[in-house]
Amino acid sequence: MITPYSHPRVEGISRFAKEHAWNLMMADRLEEDEDPGSYDGVLMTLRDKPAAVKTAKRLLASGVAVVDLTIERPDVRMPRVVSDHAAIGRIAAAHFAERGFSNFAWFSSGWSNVHALRMKGFADGCPAGAKFLKWRSPSLAETVAAAPKPIAVLTYNDVDAARLVTACRGAGFAVPQDVAVLGIGNDPFLCENQVTPLSSVEQDLARSAYEGAALLERLMSLTPSKRRLAALRKPLLTPPGDVMARESSDTLAHANPVIRHALVFIHANLAKSFGSREVAEGIGIDRSKLDHLFAAETHRSVGDEIRRQRLIRAKRLLKDPSVPIYLIAHACGFCNSAYLTNTFRRETGFTPKAWRQSNLKSFRT
Repeated sequence: MITPYSHPRVEGISRFAKEHAWNLMMADRLEEDEDPGSYDGVLMTLRDKPAAVKTAKRLLASGVAVVDLTIERPDVRMPRVVSDHAAIGRIAAAHFAERGFSNFAWFSSGWSNVHALRMKGFADGCPAGAKFLKWRSPSLAETVAAAPKPIAVLTYNDVDAARLVTACRGAGFAVPQDVAVLGIGNDPFLCENQVTPLSSVEQDLARSAYEGAALLERLMSLTPSKRRLAALRKPLLTPPGDVMARESSDTLAHANPVIRHALVFIHANLAKSFGSREVAEGIGIDRSKLDHLFAAETHRSVGDEIRRQRLIRAKRLLKDPSVPIYLIAHACGFCNSAYLTNTFRRETGFTPKAWRQSNLKSFRT
């Protein structure tokens, strides 16, 4: 009972079904005279609608094995495998923080428990002291106009991201220079068919659905009483993918254009050996003026910013366990892995290897 139809979810379920010789049916909900016991198990996306909630409660009362792939109605206790929505928000915050934003906003055209989880993860992941705003649909153009610029906005999904970009264009604000936008879901149809292609967090619904099917397989082998106990457990959370960066967030943020150009130069040359002098020459400004601007407006030196960006890139690359640490060192402008290790330990308290091990993606219960 996957409503509305979701191709990634159906793909994940189909793969598991073929591997385990399942016979699948599709339905929106139970009919009034339908026997829930005619099903061995049900995978559903429980939406916050009376008919859907009624179906879920009938299935649970019958003792049929049920797994929910959403968490819109956490008050209806049932086994669940869902995306880690808070982690999605944190990934988005890290994406924007890496680009130097200090003003952040959440935009959604609706509200549910999933909206709340994503927004909280985003807010929690924003840098300390950052300005955080919550936007809703009414008077969106006026809301954008009144916001501090530049600002980074995470939207509930790619549809809301497209709405926001349209509102920005209509109000005369540039995306991403004034308003950087990030959606969730990475729907190629929407993301790649905008005047400004949309960046988006990959939710990996196919994996979540596959793992939901695996849980349902286990539940179908249990007695109804044990299934009811399983409904009391915390949801299984599947980790999101990475940010698919496109034009809508492809910028580095600072109100001062000189500093913004310097940030872009640093970001583009992280694999090379350079310092404040090379940055000043690269953007055509006197070095002493650049050093003064950085100290006055960012409260750190150019060298500190270079090191900050190198460590951010190193952390992102360390999330992929297949990339050797010596290659990460070279990609981030460290002359060797020992130099990376010493700098990383001094700044984070961890060696790169220890940080990688503590941040590897895995199932969380």
